[in-house]
Amino acid sequence: MLSLRALPPRSSLLSKAWWTAGMFGVSFGLKIASNVVLSRLLAPEIFGIMVIVNAVRMGVELMSDVGVEQNIVHSKDGLERDFFNTAWTIQILRGAALTLLFLALTPWLSGFYEVDSSIFAAISFAPLLTGLSSTATFALVKNLEVKKRNLFELSAETINFVICVTLALITPTVWALVIGALLAISARSALSYLLPHPPHRLRLDPDRVREIFHFGKWIMVSSLLMYASTNLDRLYMGRVAPFAVLGVFGIARTISDLPTTLARRLSYQIVFPFLADGIEVRRAEVVHELSSARLKFVAVAAIGIGGFAGWADWAVRIVYDPRYLAAGWMLFVLMIGAWFSILSNLNEALVLGAGKPSYSSYANIMRLVVLAAGLPLGFAYGGYAGILLAIVISEFSQYLYIAVGQHFVRLTFRRQDVLATMLLAGVITGSIAVRAALGLGVPWAGWNESAASE
Repeated sequence: MLSLRALPPRSSLLSKAWWTAGMFGVSFGLKIASNVVLSRLLAPEIFGIMVIVNAVRMGVELMSDVGVEQNIVHSKDGLERDFFNTAWTIQILRGAALTLLFLALTPWLSGFYEVDSSIFAAISFAPLLTGLSSTATFALVKNLEVKKRNLFELSAETINFVICVTLALITPTVWALVIGALLAISARSALSYLLPHPPHRLRLDPDRVREIFHFGKWIMVSSLLMYASTNLDRLYMGRVAPFAVLGVFGIARTISDLPTTLARRLSYQIVFPFLADGIEVRRAEVVHELSSARLKFVAVAAIGIGGFAGWADWAVRIVYDPRYLAAGWMLFVLMIGAWFSILSNLNEALVLGAGKPSYSSYANIMRLVVLAAGLPLGFAYGGYAGILLAIVISEFSQYLYIAVGQHFVRLTFRRQDVLATMLLAGVITGSIAVRAALGLGVPWAGWNESAASE
């Protein structure tokens, strides 16, 4: 475990951040390759069905989430045998209960979304398979074993890629993705037991159960709210858009979520455990060590996000077939929302590391309220483009509330965020100027075409 008397130097923290970013770069390439290959093998309608199925699955999996990972990382006794095994047992019982709930809801879900009930029935076993994984991955986070954790995740993603592409070649139907998801989850759970960890034993220590649920109550609220605010757009699109349009949207959403995934990894694998272990006794030193690494990351992220957003439509045009061209202008809009999501995730880890998970919950409430009001209004006045604008506004509203929490826990990086956002705007503006000089149009050009076809 990381000792308070041995706070990692700035160079070590920065090294862990770049290692995470580097491994994510490989993972990013793998996911894009998978996305492109599968899009050429499968019809947009299939992706549309999976957007709904995966959104529902995530909702079920986040029910009763007591933050097993966050508890292990946050508690000083997180790797103590009784605590560790109690957390593992709770995870298994929760997974089994959620699978039974998912099966019970299958007939209603099938009728509501007009999706074959057998698809929902099959995917309902995902929570159980996830719950059977080892909590060893959480021990790696607590000990800041960034390299091992990222290599593990990359291995799991590689297996997922091979399984899904192989099944799509064999049977180019929705079942390739459904069965592929279940096999990939099973493989990841099996791999997790190869990681170093205390011996697993089924155990429910009453004191540890109370401790886990006490800290986890806000995690549960935050997880449900995060799910609702993250997936409400998918669920709403599933009701108002044809499966083909939903599939194109799903492609754009998957790509735009990748930078946020990187920020979340940095937040929960580095920032959160780093702060949780030292913030109460060495606040000034911890903040100083974190500041430099964070500044470099947000600067690089601003350049990357801005550059990609400015050329997103051409990236889609080059890589995907004509069925997915509308994903280009969608990506341009969604990448702007992704920027605020990146900042929110980095800042959320600050308030969580300071032991204030309630601010994260309230921020997600804000985001959810804005999204719930904005989606129908956006669709009524702007069609699919209006929906995407509502997503961007909701991401910004979450960022603003997290900033309030940062102020109260005295962990703000407001200046960094403002400067990085200005850099992002400058890169996007520069990209548009270059495009204009070359006669390549603007990245939102497909917006009007999509609106006309609605």
